[in-house]
Formats: sequence, structure tokens, C-alpha cells
Amino acid sequence: MSGVEMRNKRDDNRRGLDRRVGDRRHNFGRKIDLALLRGTQHMPTWEDQRSQYWTRLLFCGLALAYFNFGGESQIRSWASLSLVNIVMSLYVIEILGFMWHAQRQPHAPWRLHLTMWVDIAAATFSALADATLSTPAFLVFLMVILGNGMRYGLKNFREAVIGCFGASIIIVWLRLPDYLTMFSVSAIFFLVFFAIIVLYSYSLTAKIERARAKLAHERNVDALTGMLNRRALNERVMQLFDSSKGHGREAVVLFADLDGFKNVNDTHGHHVGDRVLVAVAERILESVRSLDVVARYGGDEFLLILPNTSPEGGEVVAQRIRRAINEWARDNQIDFNVSIGVGHYPAHGGDLESVIASVDKAMYRSKAELGGGGILHVSCDSAKA
Repeated sequence: MSGVEMRNKRDDNRRGLDRRVGDRRHNFGRKIDLALLRGTQHMPTWEDQRSQYWTRLLFCGLALAYFNFGGESQIRSWASLSLVNIVMSLYVIEILGFMWHAQRQPHAPWRLHLTMWVDIAAATFSALADATLSTPAFLVFLMVILGNGMRYGLKNFREAVIGCFGASIIIVWLRLPDYLTMFSVSAIFFLVFFAIIVLYSYSLTAKIERARAKLAHERNVDALTGMLNRRALNERVMQLFDSSKGHGREAVVLFADLDGFKNVNDTHGHHVGDRVLVAVAERILESVRSLDVVARYGGDEFLLILPNTSPEGGEVVAQRIRRAINEWARDNQIDFNVSIGVGHYPAHGGDLESVIASVDKAMYRSKAELGGGGILHVSCDSAKA
């Protein structure tokens, strides 16, 4: 075969590679973006939640003052001042209990949902016990809707709207004769304005949610591969293994580095090198679970955190990744390989940072001594071909 024919064939292979990887990247990028956006919902800090719980205590204090200063005449016949004080006292105890729990474990979605439903239950009781039909408890429903929607996104907004409107229907149904006697034009306009406020707040929350998702995507995603970047990796690891949730858990840490990647750039050009990184990222993400944390750690380095995984399970994933990457390199006639270091938390370090450092050192020692292209376990410090 002449030199011209060889160059033409090489150019055809390169164009085919660009087209195949480019098509994959288009679909792959959308998949990664959606998965990432689902995992970046706003998680309130302890400081945020502390202010919310203090606000709840303030409303509870106002409710106690409202009923106690109004006396028995402020309360319907089926209830009593003692019952109201007992219910409000239990509400205070619930707030203080959740406040204590939030200080020790800030990231607990179940607590946010449960607290919201307790708020709705307390407001519903107040509305039913209040002798006044235009009870301030309906304003509490609005605060619950706006507070959950603005802080925690559309999903919580919808849940708050359903809960508050459902509670309002129950209140009106139980007190229907009373409300029929006071039905007027002003009452209609009150309901219309209430609905407008909720709908406008929902629209505003949707815009905020989209802006937040876009900002999170730009801050958390590596622009080339669509993977998490190093900053986002640190945040996700903190959420997975904070001081309260990390106790008693295990995780496998995989550190993957491409061998011969510099030669790929030198031989084929940086545009092909970029497409190789995209293809490698795709093979890695196809080999792990949705709950695993995967990030581009550096130029041609990738870090994987596999929660609730044994060392044997980590070995299986590492072999699967290495096999998929090597097959892709062989099919596309590009000469590079991958070395993977395998470590285990907590066996190889008291925190994940220590495990990552151990895996990193062991992998590079393997590359220096054995030429790379293997899987090295920190425990045995030897590579597997």
C-alpha cells in the first residue's frame, strides 16, 4: 500500500472516529446532564434550618398568645383552652426535637417533609379550633406553601400546595354551615387573590429552579466529558460521608489514569484526544450504578466512589471498566491503556481523602514499576494484568 493510500485510510478512520464519538457525546451528554441535575437539589445548611425552626417557634408563640388572650370565647365549643395549649406545647416539642436532629444531621430530606406535614396539621387544628372564621391559620398555609416552594424547589412546592389545599377543603367541609352564612363577594375575591399568589409564586419558583439548575450545571460539570468536576466531587463526598451518616459505611475508591494519552495527542491531535476522554467517560459511566459518584479528577484522571461496595465488588467494576476502555481503543485503532487503583474505606484510611491519597500513590507506583495497564489494590500493592 502506498504512502498516499495509507494517509487516506488513516484520515478516513479519524473522520469515522470523530463522527461516532461526536454522536455518542451528544446523546451521552444529555444523559449525564439529567442525572446530574437530579442529584443537585438544594440541601439546606444547619444555619438555614435553624432560622426556619426559630420562625416556627415564633408562630407557635403568637398562636398561644392569640388563643390565651382571647380566652374561651376565641375557641369553639368542641375544644378548650387546655386542649389548645397541650397541642401547641406538643408542637413546640416537635420543633425543638427536629431542631436538635437538624443540628447533628443537616441533610435529612425525610425530616423536611415530615416537618412540613406537622406544620399543616398544627395550622389545621388551629383553624378548626378558632371561633373566628377568618382565622389567621390560613395565612400559615400560605407561609408553608411559599416557604417550602422558595427554599426546596418545585417538588416540595407541589407537595405543600396539595397538603395545604387539602387541609383547607377539610376545614371548609367541617365548618360548611358557618362559611355559607358569611359567603360574600369579599370572600370570593379573597379566594381569587389567594390562588393568584400561589400560581404566581409557582411560576417564580419554576424560574428560580431553572436558574439554580443551570448554575449548578455550570459549576459542577466538566465541560468536556459531562462528568462531575473536582469541586462537585468534594461536595458529593461530603454529603455521602458526613460525620453522622458515614459511620459504619464502606466504599470502594477507584482511581483511573490513561496510559499513553500524551502519545494520542501527539499522534492524532488534541481534538482526537478530547474525543478519547469523552469516550472513556462514557465507558466508565456505563459501568457503574446511578448512586456511584464519578468525576474527572484531572486531565486524563478519573475518580470513582462506590458506596456500600466491598473490595471484591470494586474489583469487578474495575475489570469491567478496563475491559470496556481497552475494547474501545482496539476497535478505534488508538494506542492507549488504562491503569486503575483500588482502595477501600475505611480499611485503607480513616477518611475518604486518605483513601484517595493511598490509591493515587499506589497506582503511580504501579505505573512506574510495571509500566501501567493494570489494576492495583492498595492492600496487596501489586498489579493484576
